[in-house]
Amino acid sequence: MRTVREHVLLLVLLVAGTAVRLAAVTGYRPALWFNDSYEYVAGALRPEPYVVRPSGYSFFLRALEPFHSFELVVLLQHALGLAIGVAVYALLLRLGAPAWAAAIGAAPQLLDAYQIELEHLVLSETVFTALLMTAVLCLLWQRSISVPSAVVAGLALALAAVTRSVGLPLALAATIWLLARRPAWKSMAAFGLTLAVPVLAYCSWHRAEHGSFATSGSTGVFLYSRTATFADCAVMKPPAELRPLCPTEPTDQRNPPSDYIWHGDSPLAGIPGPIFDPAKEELARDFAVHAVLAQPLDYLDVVGRDFMRTFESRLEDYPSRSVAERYLFGSPTPSMTRKDREAADLRTYEHGEFATTAHEPTAGWLVTYQRHAALPAPALGLLLVLGLVGTVCGFLRVRPLAAPLLLLSGLATLTLLLPPATAGFDYRYVPPAFPFLGAAAVAGALCLVRLIRRGASVIAGTPAQPDEPARPEQPEQPELGEEPARPKEPAQADEPDDGGAQTNPIPSTGVSVS
Repeated sequence: MRTVREHVLLLVLLVAGTAVRLAAVTGYRPALWFNDSYEYVAGALRPEPYVVRPSGYSFFLRALEPFHSFELVVLLQHALGLAIGVAVYALLLRLGAPAWAAAIGAAPQLLDAYQIELEHLVLSETVFTALLMTAVLCLLWQRSISVPSAVVAGLALALAAVTRSVGLPLALAATIWLLARRPAWKSMAAFGLTLAVPVLAYCSWHRAEHGSFATSGSTGVFLYSRTATFADCAVMKPPAELRPLCPTEPTDQRNPPSDYIWHGDSPLAGIPGPIFDPAKEELARDFAVHAVLAQPLDYLDVVGRDFMRTFESRLEDYPSRSVAERYLFGSPTPSMTRKDREAADLRTYEHGEFATTAHEPTAGWLVTYQRHAALPAPALGLLLVLGLVGTVCGFLRVRPLAAPLLLLSGLATLTLLLPPATAGFDYRYVPPAFPFLGAAAVAGALCLVRLIRRGASVIAGTPAQPDEPARPEQPEQPELGEEPARPKEPAQADEPDDGGAQTNPIPSTGVSVS
């Protein structure tokens, strides 16, 4: 049994992370705001499937609405942020990592300033990340997934799918991963039902309200905005009905993807009807498909460049300064000019004034903290590479860790890649990958260490011969994800079976996940 002393590094990180979050709660009241915040609150006050994005986060706000406190909302989000960090630590211990390495894996989630600022915004990312982490814990905690674990994992992924649009492809990736593990049919059936039923029910609700069987009615418009940054209609040669969507600027002077949705000079705005009108949504999707098929290399180029922004800077004025400053402590509440209904919704929810007020000295201290306490962008790339390389090494030499690493590094990669591939890059989409990046990097690094040690042993000529009996007096300590070595029985395997009773194998006391 591990003692408190073994967990001292995590306790230090946890205390520090809690202190920073309490400073946020006292320094900026009641919460920080993003433009999308008002739409989430509107969905909580008037429940309906929102056409622009799934409404799962509005359900979360709806559940807290009787308390009329945005301060309670962000307080719970900060608690979820801490819980995610502890979950990363517990999972790495479960996979066999030493306590100090597990604490390092949890550190980005617990201490990164942009992560903490994102938790203080009325936005869906923190709840979404908590749901994904819950599913991962259930899928990886045991070698064989039990029915109760499958139920919780499926339900968590279903809720993630109706909280953010990228949740659906992430849930599909997790399903493929689980199928490859070939679980018991009862567990797979429980997982499939608890994942499919809530998602199908939400899609049916969306179809009843908006006419399309989907978690949102905006995927075509967002994909159009992605392709509008490179689409060349002289190359595409789209049909006549799609030509009004052709951007007119030279390709090297195109705006960020979001401008082709929200700006009045977007070709979408020139077509009659609301931006997310079903007919316009269909036209936008058709245009995007034509663009990708006609210019696949250009599509990969813009996706790759946006993906690399993740590892170049933690915050630049992209897609605009007004958007970027929302991710900074000290930013003012966005102007409510010509948004009387949105302001009324926030006052209704809060039962009072909602505008953010700064309280010193913690408000100023948080600005300084954010300037210095953030994981450097290149370090994110290092974490991702460690996880991916460790996954390959796991399949080659450390089989018990191969499947967990594949799930962790796969979710980390997809969480970062899907937004640039389907819409556009935004700095708020980076922190949700932290728990999976940290866990995959630590597990991957320890796999590499083990591989290097084995290689050094081979060079030194010290490894035991295949038929050499193990030395019970000096048992080898289990490494990450590895079962303790089992002493070999006397060489009876080559003798014919004499019908005697078989010796019971020595039970494993280590935890491993294959």
